[in-house]
Amino acid sequence: MAKLYRRGRVWWITYYQAGNRIRESLGKDRKVALEKYREIAYRLSRHELAAGRKIPIGLYVKEFLEYVKSRFSGKTHHNYSIALKNLESHLKEERAKNLSEVDMGMIDRYVSKRLESPSKRRKGMTIDRSTVNTELKAIKRSFNRAVELGYLRDSPARKVRLLGAVRKNPRFFSETEVCLILDDCEDPWAKVIYLTLLYTGLRIGELVYLEWDDVDFENRRIRIRPKDFWKPKGKEERTIPMHDVVYYLLLRLERKGRWVFTKRDGGQVNVHSLETKFRRQLERLGIAGANLHTWRHTFASYLIMKSGNIRAVQKLLGHRSIRTTEVYAHLSERHLHGIVGQLPTQKMGTILGTIAVLPGKGITQIVDNKVVGDTGFEPVTSTV
Repeated sequence: MAKLYRRGRVWWITYYQAGNRIRESLGKDRKVALEKYREIAYRLSRHELAAGRKIPIGLYVKEFLEYVKSRFSGKTHHNYSIALKNLESHLKEERAKNLSEVDMGMIDRYVSKRLESPSKRRKGMTIDRSTVNTELKAIKRSFNRAVELGYLRDSPARKVRLLGAVRKNPRFFSETEVCLILDDCEDPWAKVIYLTLLYTGLRIGELVYLEWDDVDFENRRIRIRPKDFWKPKGKEERTIPMHDVVYYLLLRLERKGRWVFTKRDGGQVNVHSLETKFRRQLERLGIAGANLHTWRHTFASYLIMKSGNIRAVQKLLGHRSIRTTEVYAHLSERHLHGIVGQLPTQKMGTILGTIAVLPGKGITQIVDNKVVGDTGFEPVTSTV
């Protein structure tokens, strides 16, 4: 919002652009100053001031990532950094130096190029379409932010659509794989982490930033909460009941500081080192298509198969939308069979005491699996 004011004999305008306060002199003539003020205010409303400036792509990427770092989780910042650094490298090949030079065709070619990129995790294969979609979401958000700041009039990624991708069922460890991994753990410290992930469904970041103040031994629950220096995905607080396995593991765990899980020197666990250690173990055991996050899928999958209560699992996982949790719904078939099996058998009426009309018998009531005729008619008690 532009503001017009007078200081001494000179008229000034002040406004904010991309978070910076800008002040310009409009001269001494009130009528001229008012006309200039109206022109600037109009151009600001149409995002035409900054849109004409040449904003270097590298400079904007740095600015946007700082914005993401201050408002989103560390994992989101990491993913956005990878996506935008890859895009920045591609735009250099396209010889685009400034943000305003990027067009839809460049982004389309970037997508095609990424689809042909080799996967780091799956040898001999290209990266998954869902990975490219994750990068596209980051790119779209970055250009939308540039429009909000007035750097661009319109986003070149606005009409770029996400790739059609088959929604895969989540990979979880079978009971045999769980036993193999745990039996193979030479480091007791790593085994405690894996068991905690299995019995709580924590995300890796949630485990790394778990403090002793978050562990309530009296009520046997773990609290996942936003902190000044870190926020969980969704930025919402939730509690997870402690299974007996986790309760006794944490009860016996040595306290080396504020963090529940630490390195040997008491420092905070490095996520990258932990993931690398686990990936090498899986390769040694011949277990493919899994990572540390698979423990979370295993926690959810086992609960769904055992209870079929998808709402409870949604709450435990901290999903905002039930649609996110529904990827596990196919695992509840065993539970659904059990529910259908609760319907009465062919001998209807044993449960509901239903009124039925039998051929040649008129209105008849079935009570306790016995047909009661007109002479023995009894009023039906409402079951609602």
